[in-house]
Formats: sequence, C-alpha cells, structure tokens
Amino acid sequence: MKSNGIGRLCAALLALCLAACGGSVSQPNPLAAQTNEGSVVGSASGNVVSFLGVPYALAPVGQLRWKPPQAPARRAGTLTATSYGKACPQNDMAESDMSEDCLFINVQRPLHALPASKLPVLVYIHGGAFTVGSGAQIDGSTLVDSGNMIVVTFNYRLGALGYLANQSLKAANNDGTLGNFAVMDQQAALRWVQQNIGSFGGDPGNVTVWGLSAGATSTFTLLESPLSKGLFARAVMESGGGGAYSNLTPDTATAQGDGFISTIGCSGSADVLSCLRGKSADDIVAAQANGKWRPTVDGQIVTQVPSTAFVAGNFNRVPVMIGGVYDEGTLFVPPTLPASVYSQAIASLAPPGFDTTQILTAYPLSNYAVPAQGYARAMGDAMYGCGNSSRRDELSAWVPVYGWELTDPSLSFPVNPTAFYLGTSHGTDAVYWFGPTVVAKASTNPAMQALGVQMKQYLINFVRAGDPNGTAGSQSTVWPRYTGPNNRQTIELTTPSITVSNSAFETVHKCTTLWGKGVFPPIY
Repeated sequence: MKSNGIGRLCAALLALCLAACGGSVSQPNPLAAQTNEGSVVGSASGNVVSFLGVPYALAPVGQLRWKPPQAPARRAGTLTATSYGKACPQNDMAESDMSEDCLFINVQRPLHALPASKLPVLVYIHGGAFTVGSGAQIDGSTLVDSGNMIVVTFNYRLGALGYLANQSLKAANNDGTLGNFAVMDQQAALRWVQQNIGSFGGDPGNVTVWGLSAGATSTFTLLESPLSKGLFARAVMESGGGGAYSNLTPDTATAQGDGFISTIGCSGSADVLSCLRGKSADDIVAAQANGKWRPTVDGQIVTQVPSTAFVAGNFNRVPVMIGGVYDEGTLFVPPTLPASVYSQAIASLAPPGFDTTQILTAYPLSNYAVPAQGYARAMGDAMYGCGNSSRRDELSAWVPVYGWELTDPSLSFPVNPTAFYLGTSHGTDAVYWFGPTVVAKASTNPAMQALGVQMKQYLINFVRAGDPNGTAGSQSTVWPRYTGPNNRQTIELTTPSITVSNSAFETVHKCTTLWGKGVFPPIY
C-alpha cells in the first residue's frame, strides 16, 4: 500500500514537472485500439470512430472450409481498419465485393471512449434468409453518438458454406457438430467481443445481441445454445418468428446436404471432402440455390429446437425485446399473384393435415384489392407475427420480455387500394431504431421523425440496462412488460401517437383463433 502511494505521488510530480517545462503527458490516440491480435487504427467522422474489416477468425478457405472458425493470427504491425472487409459468397447484386476470406468484424465507438469507459455494447446480426447480407448493411453512427455506446457488426458464413450438414464433414471435424458453421462464426465473433471490446471502451459484461430476420432467428438460436452462455447480457429479436421450422433436424439437414453434394458433382467421388473443397465459391453458391439453409439441431451447438427449449427454461436467461412490423409478409410474395392460385398459395402456409379451409375463411379473397395482399397478410401473421407472440409467451415465464409492433398508418392502410402495396414491410423498423434520418419520409413528416427519436431512445435504454423505459418518467409512453398469455401487453409504435394494448396484437393477427403455436410456414 505504501509503495503504491509513493508511485502515484511520483507520477503526479512527473506530470507537473513536464507541464512546467513545456512538456506534455502522452494521451491515447482516439483512432487506435489494441486487440489480442495486434493494434488497429480506424477513422473518425464527427464524434464517431469506426474500425472496419478487423479479422475475428482465420479465413475459412482451403482445408478450413467447412471447419469451425479458428482464432485469428497475431499481427506484427498495425492494421489499418478503415474499410469494410469482403462480404461472404452469396447471390446478391447488392454485394459486389465478395470472398471466402470474409470473417470480419466492425466496431464503432464514441471519439471520447477510453479503455476504462465501460460503455454498453450492441452487437447487430444481419439478416438475409441465411444466404445473403453482410455486416456493412447498417451504420451504427447515430446510436453510437446519441446513445454513448459501442455498435458492432460482423459477417458470418452463408448458405451451404455456413450450414452444410454431411456425415463425412461431421466425422472429419470430430467434434459432434453437424453443419452450424455460421452459428459457430457468430459465437466466435461474440467471443472476440468479450476478449477485445474493453480496449475500445466497451463493457464485456454489458453486451446486447440484436438480430433482424434471419439474424433474429440466429439470435433465438444463440439464446438456446449452451455454448453462448456468458457471451451477452440481453437480446433483441426483430422479425424472426423463431418457430420450429427455423432449425433443421439432423436427418433433414443431412438429406439436404447429400442433395447438394450430388448437385455439385461430388457424390461419386472417392474423397468427397477433397472434391467439395476443390469447388469454387461460385460453384457452391450456384448449387445451393434450392436449399433451405439454416441452423441444425445437432446436439452440440444447438441442443434443442429453441422454441422447445424456451418452454422448458433451457436457455441463456437474459431480458429480451421481441417484435416486428404490421406487414411482414409483403416482401415475400409475387405482387401479380393470380386469383386462380390464391387457394393453393394459402394452403401452402399450413403443414400437411391442417384444415386449410380455416385459413381461407380467415383471409377471404374478397377482403383484398389483389390476391397478393391476402396471401401476404396470411403469411406475415403465421410466420412472423404469431411466431413472435409464441416466443414472447414462452420466454416471459423466465425472463423480462418487451413486445412491439411498428405500424405506419399512411403505408399500411391506404384509402381504397386498387393495387398491391408493401405497407410497413419486413425490416422497415430497423431504420427507425438506427435513427430517423435515414427514412426519406421522416425528413418531411414530423410525426414519423418524432417516432424514430422515441424508438431509438427505447433501444438505447434497453441496451444500457435491460429495460426500454430507462429512468422513471423519462418516456412519454411507458413500455409495459409482457408477462404471459394472461397479460400480453405490447406497444404499438405508430403515429400520431404510440399506444399500448393487451392481446390486441394476437386478435389482429389471428394468433389465438387460427395459427396457434405450431403452424409457421418454412418459406426460406
């Protein structure tokens, strides 16, 4: 104790002497940070510093293709992290720069952040039907700046490269896993955050995971996986649904994998793995076109279907927000769907043996301006709306749950529609959570602009402390906790004013009268 006191006194005297002599005490470089792999330097825009394209794992190429992610190598020099890394291989024209060397993470922090700042951390998992997308899809600057937090995004393997299940691969990896390479990537990225975010000014004990669409389904999976324990303190699932269809059984996944191997021309090979690893990324993306790629219940990474685990309480118990938008289905239907196939399309939303006349009765074609609108309404209710409601029911028995739905009346309820309209479509709420400045309409609509500001504050509060309300009296509308089937209070994020209701969501989307817990269509 005495020597420490003397050391602090000497340090203080040294600082005074330097100042008196015209010298200065060295200050940390706000554009630099130290990771376990070496130093990185980013770039600043206003009050936000971005570190882009930092490897969180070795490139999964060559013999590492279809292997669990490996820890990144140490670097001798400083990494200039001022541009996004390449996106993972995919069939998406929006991503022009792709490579299998794609396991990169991006960190955005306030300019003033220091290693001792212990700021809350938000880790965003992108969507894209498990086959497209990248961590470059969103910019967290407005949340970083206004919320005094750190925002992290990253890439993970997609399609067959991320989810291929095959017994030869399972035997070669010798770890009991089957597929799930993308899930392992996500967990590796979260471990990287735990190990390194303190150097950027973040608090590894205060990490929120937020997933959109397939990213939300991934987040439900991470909630279930025992290997995610301790990697995050709360979670946000946006438009995920998360029903039993979201995860493949081992038999289904393996059968799909065998079909892929046949399609790509490796089923007759003496060495299937060498044949697979000899194919180009373009060949793989082409051969995966008809698959439903997603996490597999392998007993190792994913031990149970998440929805089943939630009922039993077998998951990583953290506070959650679960919600979506009013018109979830419109993004996934052909706008010109003919009336002649309406009944067939509606019937496709139910599993074999389900009485589809109930669905046709609930969504009569005569209720809609065009057939596609009715099909979209039924699909959105079944797959997303009622899926989210069921997950809220299941999780609320164990952890704090907050439910929401975003509705823009001017988009979702046009007067006398005569053609197909998207409405408040899948993913629309993301732009509000990140900040209303990216919504073109919000720039000229004060009510929408105010809604975006309020939504962003709800999110900031939840990231900070697991409650969207923040301190008592700080919100104009209190967001109630959803506590179960007898108290399904959800908040409707809408204009001209936010509203709260109990079970109105379930009534509007026909969750209790039609869809129930088990009917969710596997459209991707």
